[in-house]
Amino acid sequence: MEINKWALVTGASGGVGKEIATILAGKGYNLVLVARSGDKLEELKKELSEKNKVEIKCFSCDLSKDNAAHEVFNFCESEKIKIDLLMNNAGCGLYGSSIELGDKAVGMLKLNIITLTQMCAIFGKDMAERKSGSILNIGSIAGNQPTPMFASYAASKNYVLSYSLALRHELGKYGVNVTCVQPGYIRTSFDNNCGIVSEKYKKFSYKNGMSAYAVAKCAVNSVLAKRSYVRAGFGNKVTAFASGLIPKNFLAWCISNSMKSLTSDTKKAN
Repeated sequence: MEINKWALVTGASGGVGKEIATILAGKGYNLVLVARSGDKLEELKKELSEKNKVEIKCFSCDLSKDNAAHEVFNFCESEKIKIDLLMNNAGCGLYGSSIELGDKAVGMLKLNIITLTQMCAIFGKDMAERKSGSILNIGSIAGNQPTPMFASYAASKNYVLSYSLALRHELGKYGVNVTCVQPGYIRTSFDNNCGIVSEKYKKFSYKNGMSAYAVAKCAVNSVLAKRSYVRAGFGNKVTAFASGLIPKNFLAWCISNSMKSLTSDTKKAN
């Protein structure tokens, strides 16, 4: 059991983030829970406090806005909390043609890239000064390949992997670990939230998806084992390996056709 150690979990109000928080509380970590929905955070705090002897703080914040990472850090400072384990789970996706989505992608890119980078820099600096700590960044299998109709999302997750691996080598000399976990389909509200209306796609996603708990367990185990990066699930490992052998332009063509097939019922539904 971890005693007097603090973990910060972003996107903790549901899905993988909620499961990560639950697992860490069971391991004895005190928690700082961050998400937009303050009510959901308080509900989770009550639930976890009843089952575990840990201290829990909640901070409601929209992580896609400017300076959100600084607000989170300042909250921890005001509570006199030093974070030992930073779990950058918060993220979102957008489905659709890039030229149609336009500026809608900006908020997603701020959340997936800018805020994550700032969180790593701010909390990573504090960890480096203490010569101790670990950071987990949640990427995606989509980040290994060009993905039409998820172009900006996939590109943002490509950044997460590259940045995490580079940061790992920068912070390693200070005794700070950085891990990136790449899940594939997850049985959460992701499809609905990113704008997918195709029932055919949703059924495929659910059938091939992992549970939020399974992804969270992989994430927690990976960062505590100080792994560099991990592809969650055997099928995703195979997919990532295979996609690495295919020329990128041809891979994009294949994925484009696959997406058209998986969403072929969209016009009928509309």
